[in-house]
Amino acid sequence: MKLYSILFLVFFVFLFACTQDKGDVPFIPIATCTDGILNGTETSIDCGGSCGSCKEITIPTQGYNAATNYTGYSLMWSDEFEGDNLSTSKWGFHIGTGCPSLCGWGNNEEQYFSNDKSNVYQKAGNLIITAKNDNIGGKNYSSSRIHTDNKFEFKYGRVDIRASMPSAPGTWTALFMLNKNYTINNPGAYWPSGGEIDIMEYLGENHNDVMGTGHYGKDFPTNHRYNSVHFSALNNQSFNKVYYVYSIVWEENKITWLINDIVYHTMTPATTSANGQPYPFNDEFYFVIALSVGGNLPKVNPLAKDFPDSLIIDYVRVYQKK
Repeated sequence: MKLYSILFLVFFVFLFACTQDKGDVPFIPIATCTDGILNGTETSIDCGGSCGSCKEITIPTQGYNAATNYTGYSLMWSDEFEGDNLSTSKWGFHIGTGCPSLCGWGNNEEQYFSNDKSNVYQKAGNLIITAKNDNIGGKNYSSSRIHTDNKFEFKYGRVDIRASMPSAPGTWTALFMLNKNYTINNPGAYWPSGGEIDIMEYLGENHNDVMGTGHYGKDFPTNHRYNSVHFSALNNQSFNKVYYVYSIVWEENKITWLINDIVYHTMTPATTSANGQPYPFNDEFYFVIALSVGGNLPKVNPLAKDFPDSLIIDYVRVYQKK
């Protein structure tokens, strides 16, 4: 009898609950830490509460600003990153882990590249690329990598990129250019033989050092060569605290690297021939901007507590001779 009594009581409670008029119940979407919306327990978009620590993005108020015109040159292409969203007429995205053709993006990197608004967005006239500690695509971090492949490819000119670097050790920022024929689906066909121009690379483990590099060589890995020169922060102003302007002046048979209009590196056909390799930099190239986490170049492993962290870019401008 005791068992029957319990069953009857359960049935009665269930019947009573189901017959109550509760009215319309609003649909509440499940909050996630990667939906680009302030919801759930978050105190800011995709952070705070159960989504980990929040770090407020601080737009620099100081730093070098490039000239807006150069004698003998005219502005041919630019992005000032105004408005709320990245222009998809100018930029595309590399999505994922690089697999199957370029797993780890060729450098054992630890992030999944996304086009999610929590990873790439615009604020106060700046492009913000944010690396976050989350689990996407089997990786512990997410970030973004954008490019102008098949949207804007050019040969020769002056490039100015005004940017402020992230702070987290283990981050790897690259502002670079690849041969118009290079594709991540068949990377060996045009790398390094097609050339790579690293306008600037920066590692979050050293806030006072960046480098400019040219990659070249007929075959990989046997004949891969590169020439890289470091540049130190000026006037005790670290690269992650203020804007610097990273530039190249690209001419036939010559590339000159500059920071805040100070020349610090040059490459010519004599540079590559000294290493027994052809000079590949007289072809059209396109831009790639990436904030990576981990990989072969950083000497410090990333720690989850240091994320999210962001790369801030004020503008990208390309001038060509009149």
